[in-house]
Amino acid sequence: MTMRMLICLCSLAAALLGQTKPATAVADTPANRLAAARRYLKAVPPLEMVQDSVDRLTAQLPEDQRAEFREALARVLQSERIEKITLDAIVKHFTVREINALAAFYGSSEGRSISKKFSAYMADVMPAVQQELSKVLGGLHDEKH
Repeated sequence: MTMRMLICLCSLAAALLGQTKPATAVADTPANRLAAARRYLKAVPPLEMVQDSVDRLTAQLPEDQRAEFREALARVLQSERIEKITLDAIVKHFTVREINALAAFYGSSEGRSISKKFSAYMADVMPAVQQELSKVLGGLHDEKH
């Protein structure tokens, strides 16, 4: 390819790129947040997150109490109510861009995988963090006395 052809191709590409309009940002309005939050909840159904927690809690119970516990939770856990709570909190705390980023991430295969592993990760981390906090708080208490 000659230098002249390369310059022509670059000029053509620059002209074509100049004609495309940049993606318009979606206004951060309550209605747009709600629409984005609904898309996010399709990627990350709140009941699935709750179910993971229920499974972890159930596993800690004696085996003969697990079925009764699951049945009791099934009676009180209402998917519509959990979805509404989640939806309201998302709209309250995140912008449209942030919600869209969450939906894109958790809608990806990596995001779904991380989501499934996250509670196990937190179950490993939180007891150690709480233990460290207890040490610090115990030390502060000892310093006062």
